Amino acid sequence: MCSLLSGVAEERAAPSKGSQDSKPVLLFLRDAGIALLFVALVLLAMYAYTGLWPPLVVVESNSMMHGTDNLSHIGTIDTGDLVLVRDIGDVDDIETYVDGFVFGHKTYGDFGDVVVYRRDGSQTQTPIIHRAMLYLEINEDGHSYRAPSLQYLAAEKWSTSNPMDTWDHLTSVIMIYHVGWNDITVNIDVNHFIPYRGNGYITKGDHNPTIDQMASNRPVDVSWIVGKARGEIPWFGLLKLWTTDTLGSEAPENSVRNLWISIGVIVILPIGIDVGLTFKEKQEIAKKKAAYQAEQKKEDAAKAEEPVRSAGEPKQRT
Repeated sequence: MCSLLSGVAEERAAPSKGSQDSKPVLLFLRDAGIALLFVALVLLAMYAYTGLWPPLVVVESNSMMHGTDNLSHIGTIDTGDLVLVRDIGDVDDIETYVDGFVFGHKTYGDFGDVVVYRRDGSQTQTPIIHRAMLYLEINEDGHSYRAPSLQYLAAEKWSTSNPMDTWDHLTSVIMIYHVGWNDITVNIDVNHFIPYRGNGYITKGDHNPTIDQMASNRPVDVSWIVGKARGEIPWFGLLKLWTTDTLGSEAPENSVRNLWISIGVIVILPIGIDVGLTFKEKQEIAKKKAAYQAEQKKEDAAKAEEPVRSAGEPKQRT
């Protein structure tokens, strides 16, 4: 009777074949759900921080890179980087190169903020991510500009081609000296913008020798600006550029290498952890099974010896 009950209990405890087959699927769905939830929370946090959707842009070219060797660096904006873009309210939210030089504000390896803007406000063209160099305001006479931040800049740092120009009456070429990683002079021809008669930013890629407005008659209006760059995820934007064939310049060799190493770590590390935990779990099960089998052998040996002792005892008389 005891043997029969034991067999029934074991039969009930044993999992069915169907439940065993569905277990891997359920585990996969659980892990996939956790991964999707994590991604959603990260994107939600990015949106909460930036105030923009999408909160990231991919850098397509080398126009913001530092150096001539086409190697990427953490802390600068390189081809294939993902850059967080934060929303702005007005011109007071952006510090130009000149402002940054005066007050010590640096981002991405140089003074001032890096902005993302749409050329001429176009919604069809790819946005540009370059550094804001100087903010110009048209004077009431309509024939000159002023740049209030220049009044705080040291005299040896800038000059104008017309010696009669001052920070609040600019009609010629502004020259800003010793700019960037390559120590260049940035020329801003104010006369070029006077026909436009509007306020705006002068912008430049850190890798470029000239300002963006050499090809445009208009400074960057604040309404064209999507936001300012704040933070980056290096290398991973290359995946998008490769799949969409939008790589604007050669990908830095070390960025490609670091990308594959990172992907390898991301893929292999969870697998390694899972294998390690599974191996440890199997070891614990094997130990428990061995202990159970040893206990069963002791019980079986004790049961086998009991009838032998009983047979050796003298038969009791009634």
